[in-house]
Amino acid sequence: MKTSTFSLLFMFLACIPILSGCKQQTPKVGILLHSYENDRWTKDKDYLVENLKKLGAEVMLEVADNNQQKQIAQAQDMISKGAKVLIVVAINQDEAGQIVDMAHKENVKVIGYDRLINNCSLDYYVTANSTQIGGLMTSYVTSLKPRGKYAIIPGSKYDNNAMKIFIGQMNVLQPYMEKGDIQLVYSEFTEAWTPAEGSLHTNAILDQNGDSINAIICGSDAITDGVLTTLKERGLEGKVMVTGQDAELDNIRDIVHGTQTCDILKPLKEMAQTTAELAVELATEKPLTMKFTTESNGKVLVKSVLIDATVVNKNNIETTVVASGFHTSAQVNQ
Repeated sequence: MKTSTFSLLFMFLACIPILSGCKQQTPKVGILLHSYENDRWTKDKDYLVENLKKLGAEVMLEVADNNQQKQIAQAQDMISKGAKVLIVVAINQDEAGQIVDMAHKENVKVIGYDRLINNCSLDYYVTANSTQIGGLMTSYVTSLKPRGKYAIIPGSKYDNNAMKIFIGQMNVLQPYMEKGDIQLVYSEFTEAWTPAEGSLHTNAILDQNGDSINAIICGSDAITDGVLTTLKERGLEGKVMVTGQDAELDNIRDIVHGTQTCDILKPLKEMAQTTAELAVELATEKPLTMKFTTESNGKVLVKSVLIDATVVNKNNIETTVVASGFHTSAQVNQ
């Protein structure tokens, strides 16, 4: 009888961890994307979902088609369905603060992904280092032509990343300008990250300067597409240095063909992995394992992770874009 009682007690104690484990729910993490306006964002989505699932999270995914009110409604729906953490690519970085406010009322954490959310108590921010990116693209073109007329189109005036890019660009250009070697003849932000905006600003640059412009430094490949189209239409294809960012396949091919000078390969895999790890740690209330810097969003200093990017040029495509698995050599050289 004693043996039987001991055995039953042992079995009961052994089952306690199993029974306790059954009570633990799979952490729910919501991803709120702004749109799939170019291929880069499909990669972000795939990397985020893959990493979150590897870490055992249940993933909720919504795309707002660049409609901020739609994204706010999607966030509310995710919160009501039990999301513990939201990963947000904001459309309007001021209006998206409503998502943070709603989330905090239900004790849900918010991570700004790639884009900062302004004037709210945003919890975390994971992004590429946009100031470094602006410096990289500008350093490369100035190394090729340290004298001449330059124009810069940093990006959307509604995106904090564009301002950071601008700061990085000016950090490099300023010494050349002070010596009189480089003349900055045009510097304007855009309404959006689109080819139409790139074309609009390039026409303005050329109308003001004719064919004397030496470089147009752009903050994204979407803008660059419009720049390249307009240069071709006006007989200047391959005659003006042009930069981009996002390493879109067509733009890498343009580098191969000599119509684009350089691009920026953003660390999307590392950004997604870092964001997924942070999200799951927050959702499961585990101690955070990563180190943070801070970025001001106008209200608070947001705990942030800034990851450096890589410049891509004609000589290093194989060791950057191809080696990272972003595009294959066959795709680039089609």
